[in-house]
Amino acid sequence: MIRIVWGPASLYSGLPEGLSGHVEILPGVPYPTFRLMIILAGLLVAVLIYVIVAKTRLGMLIRAGASNREMAGALGVNIRMLFNLVFGLGASFAGLAGMMLGPLTSVEPGMGEPLLILAFVVIIIGGIGSIRGAFMASILVGLVDTLGRVFLPMLLRSMVADSTADGVGPALASMLIYILMAGILVIRPRGLFPARTG
Repeated sequence: MIRIVWGPASLYSGLPEGLSGHVEILPGVPYPTFRLMIILAGLLVAVLIYVIVAKTRLGMLIRAGASNREMAGALGVNIRMLFNLVFGLGASFAGLAGMMLGPLTSVEPGMGEPLLILAFVVIIIGGIGSIRGAFMASILVGLVDTLGRVFLPMLLRSMVADSTADGVGPALASMLIYILMAGILVIRPRGLFPARTG
């Protein structure tokens, strides 16, 4: 339907006017206001998900349904409606993420597909079913990826030609995430913060 209504071409949108400037996070260190808003929105969403899942009756039902669907159904929980609600919440958060990513890249069908593998890596590193693990793993993966993209080309320039270092550095930085995941799984096969069960 998206392709039929808007077509397959990428659509571009500008930054909101009030968020197009910069903020000095340190003296002489400007940071884009829109990106700062994305960070704050991400933190708010993380807190909201944690509160919903860990502190509310709805979260208790979601955890029960995810752990033992048949038992929760036998106790009178409408599992189909509950999972539809969870799907709807997830789709809402995906829509929010797309809305915030749109001004930075472009809006097109399948714009979230490159992020799916990265999301799975974060879930595996953090521990399946663990909100705290997903949060900590996302920060760790983001740091490894960003620092790798910044410092690997600089390190490689001392060994190979600049053009080669600029091409190989980002590719190696992307590989660092999977190397990190493999290393963590060797040490902790269930992830850094596995969800408590039982």
